[in-house]
Amino acid sequence: MTTRAGRRRVGPVGWTIGVLLLLALMLAYAPQVLAFPFSQRVGDVTVYAERPIDARIVDDLARAETLLRSSPIYTGPVHRSLFLTNGGWRWRVLAIQSPHAFAFRRPFGSAIVFNRSDIAADRVTTDRDVGNTRTLSGVIAHETTHIMIADHLGELRAATLPTWVVEGYADHVAAEGSLTDAEAGRLRGTDPGASALAYHDARRRVATVLAEHGGSVDALFAQR
Repeated sequence: MTTRAGRRRVGPVGWTIGVLLLLALMLAYAPQVLAFPFSQRVGDVTVYAERPIDARIVDDLARAETLLRSSPIYTGPVHRSLFLTNGGWRWRVLAIQSPHAFAFRRPFGSAIVFNRSDIAADRVTTDRDVGNTRTLSGVIAHETTHIMIADHLGELRAATLPTWVVEGYADHVAAEGSLTDAEAGRLRGTDPGASALAYHDARRRVATVLAEHGGSVDALFAQR
């Protein structure tokens, strides 16, 4: 027999916390709950957007796929969902922990959310003062590389890799960064701790390690 004292009821605070946690989980792994008004399927990719999707998305995805194929860990097209924002309220809600990023992907997820996106110009921009522009196709390749690393190593082991290895290799596959060498040199003198500079240096370091190991990605992933 269960006594009244033995029964635990979830009060209003508990229900509120539960609902908020569920909402946060949905936003993290199913951003479409924010009602992106436009969507289009292109091969293994579903694109969601805040405005009509320019036909040139096919070209941007094709260029990203070409970049990905250059990686030894590429095993075929990756099923994923891309969420293109205008850098407005949807981005601010979804990117609450990384508002200045070009894009992000949650661990164990295949949804990639992008900052201010321009399909026709193949461009993504942020509100950073320096290093605030990259190609959309390059950022697609960068974020998809994170998924490929997780598929290659397993999500948990991938999470233990040094940041310079993960981000540097993603930029290596994307064949770009947000800074030119000249911009990096100037930024080093004014803001040596800038995240854009860390990415720039990581990409160069990854290129060096790969060259020293005959292009072996597994040798790169063994670095600490």
